[in-house]
Amino acid sequence: MKKMTFIKALASAAVLAASTASATDVSYDYFELRFVEAEIGSADGDGFQFGGSYNVTDNWIIVGGYQSLDFDGGVELTILEAGGGYVWAIDPAFDLFATGSILLGEVDTNFGDDDETGFKVVGGIRAKFHEQIEARASVNYADLDDSDTFIQLAGDYYFTPQFAAGVSVDLAGDVDSLTFGIRYFFGGRRISK
Repeated sequence: MKKMTFIKALASAAVLAASTASATDVSYDYFELRFVEAEIGSADGDGFQFGGSYNVTDNWIIVGGYQSLDFDGGVELTILEAGGGYVWAIDPAFDLFATGSILLGEVDTNFGDDDETGFKVVGGIRAKFHEQIEARASVNYADLDDSDTFIQLAGDYYFTPQFAAGVSVDLAGDVDSLTFGIRYFFGGRRISK
């Protein structure tokens, strides 16, 4: 009897979620600005990153970003990212996605500069549990001078359908970072199933 009550409760929750799906659609048309605190080994740094995504057609998106960080000892790191990806819409409030990007990095120190070219591959999920709350999780592999795999966990609170603020945490072998920032959503075209 308890199993049937539990199953009925789950079914009711699924029907309620489906009836409010239009309020929880996940959009891939956005720009974001984030403050970054990072740690590479024993060096601490901070800076900002600017990024975005655009739904080109059907399930295809383009992604891009720019990150600038200042570390202890006068070390500056900048990374430019450009790429694309594919989104699988599981339901209106839950997506799986995969992206691939080219990375251009530059390190400036008191002793000289160094430029590197690399790539990044990302696979993850995005879910809107409520019209004002979104959560994201992804596994990322980046190869720029050294390679590293890291997990990103993030969440945003929507003040309006166009503006959200949130936090993300990157946990890796060599680099850990914490970001705080805002996202602006435009267009709002929905990825199709």
